[in-house]
Formats: sequence, C-alpha cells, structure tokens
Amino acid sequence: MRRGQVRRTGGAGGVLTAESATAVAADVRNVARHFGTPQDVEWALDRNGRIHILQARPMTAVPEPVSWKPPGKGVWLRNFRMGEWLPEPVTPLFMDWLVPLIDKGYNEAVFRSSGISIPMGHAAVNGWYFVAPPSPTTLPHMLFSGSLRPLPYIFNSVLRPMVDPAGADRAVLGGLEQEWRNVFLPRYRSLAATRLTGAGTANLPELISLVEQIARAAGEYLWYFSAAGGAAWKMEAVLARFWRKHLAPGLKERQQETPDAGGYQVLLGGLMPKPPPRLPHAVYSLDWYQPTAGEEQQSRGDGVEADGRNAAPAAAATAVERRQAAEAACRRLLQGTRRLGRFDTLLAVAQHYALLREEQARDFTLGWPLLRRCAAQIGAELTLAGVIDRQDDVYFLTRADVRTDAPPQQDAVSRRRADWLRQRKLDAPLILGTLPILGNAFERLADAARSTRKAPPGALLGHPASPGRARGRVRIVDSPADFSSFQQGEVLVARATAPAWTPLFASAAAVVTDTGNLAAHASLVAREYGIPAVVGTGNATRMLRTGQLVTVDGNAGTIEPDED
Repeated sequence: MRRGQVRRTGGAGGVLTAESATAVAADVRNVARHFGTPQDVEWALDRNGRIHILQARPMTAVPEPVSWKPPGKGVWLRNFRMGEWLPEPVTPLFMDWLVPLIDKGYNEAVFRSSGISIPMGHAAVNGWYFVAPPSPTTLPHMLFSGSLRPLPYIFNSVLRPMVDPAGADRAVLGGLEQEWRNVFLPRYRSLAATRLTGAGTANLPELISLVEQIARAAGEYLWYFSAAGGAAWKMEAVLARFWRKHLAPGLKERQQETPDAGGYQVLLGGLMPKPPPRLPHAVYSLDWYQPTAGEEQQSRGDGVEADGRNAAPAAAATAVERRQAAEAACRRLLQGTRRLGRFDTLLAVAQHYALLREEQARDFTLGWPLLRRCAAQIGAELTLAGVIDRQDDVYFLTRADVRTDAPPQQDAVSRRRADWLRQRKLDAPLILGTLPILGNAFERLADAARSTRKAPPGALLGHPASPGRARGRVRIVDSPADFSSFQQGEVLVARATAPAWTPLFASAAAVVTDTGNLAAHASLVAREYGIPAVVGTGNATRMLRTGQLVTVDGNAGTIEPDED
C-alpha cells in the first residue's frame, strides 16, 4: 500500500488518525474484494478527511494464503464451549496447559452427574481455539454403549429443554442449579479467595499445583454453566415457537394495543433489578495472558465505579416497561384459553434460565486473579533460573518448559510471540467443516427471531439478538485499551464480549459482534440494557470502520451503512 501526499506537520503523533487509518484499510479491502485479488493501492486524503482511491494494481510477492483446514474429522467450531470467551488467538501456555486441564475438569464433572463421558476435541488452528463437538455418528455410540442408566439423565438435561423446559427443570436442571449454587460455588469461591495470599511466596511445585486446582475447578464450573445456564437458549427456542404460533398473529391484529415489541425477545429483556455489577475477576478474554478487569482498573487508578458506567441507562427502564407491556398484551390475548397457563409456565422458566445463564457467566472466572498471580510468580522463578528473559515470556512457553532446570527458551519464546502477533491479524472462520446439528439449531432460532428475511442491499447480516433499531457511529473495540475512547451513543463493534465488557453497554446505542449466538453474553446483556444487538456476523470488525455511521436493526439482524 502506498501513502498519498500526506505529511507529518510536527509533533509526535502519527500521519493518520486511528479513524483515518481504519477507513483506508476498509477501502483497500473493498478494492481487493472488487478485483478478486490483493491490490497495491495508491490513495489520497483531502482536507475534509475524505479518502480518494487514485489507482490500484495487483500486488506481487503476496504471502502464501493461510490455510483453515479442520485439524481432525468432523466439524470444528470457534464459537462454542470456551470459544466465545477467546476473541483472539490463544497464547501457547494457555492452550498447552490450561485448556487440557479445564477440559479434564469438565469431563470429570459430566461423568459424575450423568455416568457417561462425552469428550470433545480441541485444537489451535493458526493460533485460534476450535472445538469439535461429538458428531451425529459418534454420539449414539457414546450414549448407548454400556449401561442404559445415563439415558434418562441425558434426555432430561440435553433434549427435554427443547420441548418441555419446565419438565427438564423439575427433572434435572433445577437440581443442577442448586448443586452449583449451594455446593460447588462456595467451594470455588473459597479456593480462589483463600489461596490468593499464598501465591506470592509459594515455590514452583506449589504454584503448579494451584494452577491445576483452579483450572480443573473452572472446568467443573463450565459443566454447570453449560448444562444449567446453557439450557437458556433451548428454552428460548420453545418460547419463540409458542410466540410465532399462538401470539404473533393475534398481536399483529391488535397492534394498537401492543407496543412495538420486536418479537418474542422483548419478553426476555429488562429482567435484572439493577445493572450487573462490575467485578474484579471479570475477564476480557479467558486466556490468562490478558489482565482481569480488577487489574485494568488498578493500573488506571480507577475505583470500581470510577467511570460512572454502571448506572442504568434510560433504555434499561424502557426495556422493563416494554417487557411488562408485552407480557400484559400476551395475557390479554390468551385470556380464557388453556394456552394462558402454558404461556405463563414457559415464560417463567425461560426468564429464570436467561438470568441464571448471565449469573453463572459472571463468576466463571473467579479463579482468574489467582491464575494471573501464579503465572507472574512462575515467570519470575523461570526468569531467575535463566529459562526466559522477562516475566511475561512465561505465556509463550509450553507446559514441558515450566521447570527451573529447562534450557534457555528465549529463541522459542520470541518465535511464538511473533507468530501470535501475526495471527491476531487473521480473519478466523467460525466453522471448519460441515455445520453440525447444533449450529443449525442456532440458525433456526435466529430465523425465528428475525422480523424479515430481506436484508437491505449492502447490509451486514447476523443473528437478531436484542430487539430495537438504533443509529450511531461505529467504534471498533479490540481490547481494554480501547475502552476509554468509547463515547456515549456509539455502536459497540467487537469480536466478542465477556462480562468485563458490560460497563460499555450502558453507553452504547447498539452492539455488534463477530461471534456469538442468541445465548451469548452480548445478546443477554443488550436485552437487559434495552439496546439493539446483532451477533454472529462473522466479520463486522473487518467490514466496518470506526466513525462510520450505521443503523443497527436488532429485529432483522442487520447493520446498514448510512450516508453521512
């Protein structure tokens, strides 16, 4: 890419602002897409900041394209299990040490609850985490081999929520929630809290033991999170079918009596009595390389409420009012019919599990402050031993290198760090292989939520995750470093969001993510704040640019670029 006639006028700043650089990159991608091959582009920037493409020629000496082949048989998903919490490539030590431990803790918890083991493959493809759920051909063998005793449990926890949510709650899921709340969660909190003070003085074997305890506990937590809170989207699907069959036609006829609900999702918004709390253990990414929210606040000298973003926006109150009005309209329509009782039962269980899912998401990373302290101390020990040069090089080791008698690893660390930095620039696909049954289920639920199947020309399409329509300027947010630049009324565009991102929702006009589905963090929190959300777009962070004016339609699942 060539620069036009742009000159530095003095000072230490760059030639281009971040917004202009992003706009140039977006225009160059459009040129390459038009010609079907990478282009050497010459451009200019006028006094008004408008970019002009002057000429384009095919590039020579283009690097070899990156291959995204599945690492094994079946389908591999980036947006499943831990994938939603990993919006960028994983560091080597996380993938080589923590991921197997979390996976082990998860599988052990599944076996204790159900009596069977359903392992899933996991791998890093070009540095990005992918997981392989059981295929339709292997799952029956896992379920029917050996004893048949686990089958009722699997039916009630996996399949029944899709047809009879209240029955699944009574049979299995309600008990799992109570076990998580009364037994496991206090134990996990105790492990995270009581060990925090000891990590700074522990020796290397003790630090390794702490890491393994926390990681396996996180895996056990992931089971409760997946089975109980993870049932929320299945229950939502049942509510969506009921809405479409028994409510939507009648509500349309009585439009004068009903606010613009935006579909069944209005019934699942505005459920929290107050905005979610800001928690020091919240994370931006599950990879322990990234600081926790508490560390970020401490480094900026912030208090927990310092930026004022935990206050409920006016839209959140509107979400409560819209939900209550929609509930009342539904009950008026069903009054005097047997379907009213069915509606109330479906609504109660769907709302309960939507709240449970977000509650469980908030405390999943209770152990991450301890993991970070352990990693820092391990890094210090290995630096003293001459294994690495700097403390934070520890994240670019493998598990086999975590010993004081290991040979110097700096060359390998430097190579892996460079690979990781390069991989962060890649557009990783959401799916490798053929879309599984699970993926189709999410697509069907998205279609049920979509107000129209016709997307405007030039619009990006994703899952309609939170109803409403909003217009605003895009702000691409890649990491916590970008949080302070986010302005009131902007459209938050990110690869994915996790609980540490929640404070930004109070200022956002709308939310758009590359990954996620209708059970993702962005979907559920956007509904609580009463703002539109479109998730699972695949590449919104690449196709949009900071400062661009867009309209986000959370009913249709579209993002339309506007003319300034």
